[in-house]
Amino acid sequence: MFDSGALRLVVLGLIAEEPRHGYDIIKALEARFQGAYSPSPGAIYPMLQMLEEADLVSSETEGNKRLFTITKQGRAFLDQHKDELERINAQLDEVSADMQGIALGEAFTSLRHTLFQKVRSGEMSTEQAKKALEILKKARDELNDL
Repeated sequence: MFDSGALRLVVLGLIAEEPRHGYDIIKALEARFQGAYSPSPGAIYPMLQMLEEADLVSSETEGNKRLFTITKQGRAFLDQHKDELERINAQLDEVSADMQGIALGEAFTSLRHTLFQKVRSGEMSTEQAKKALEILKKARDELNDL
């Protein structure tokens, strides 16, 4: 969905709005995309560490969470990249508006959960697995044809 530079700017912009935990950042981006996209913790937490190492954010521990706050250097960085962040945010707004409230991400998450539950239960027969594979391939093909 994002290249790393764009995601870094968006995350820094979110932290500039208000101090946030990593989970809050993930949820803010998910809300922005109406559930159709949610960055993985594996993308967000290392980025937060990198932002902190670059002195663009600072953090303080609150229980088992870390609250990230933008630094003076972070604000200066955002000021230098203001036009780029505005362009990215405009693109995000356009994509979100195009979805018109349709939460594709929620549907995908539900599908994935259902499939994993079936597989993990160990109750799926070979015939059921073949049928599930056919359903997934058909859905993929129909999505490609959109």
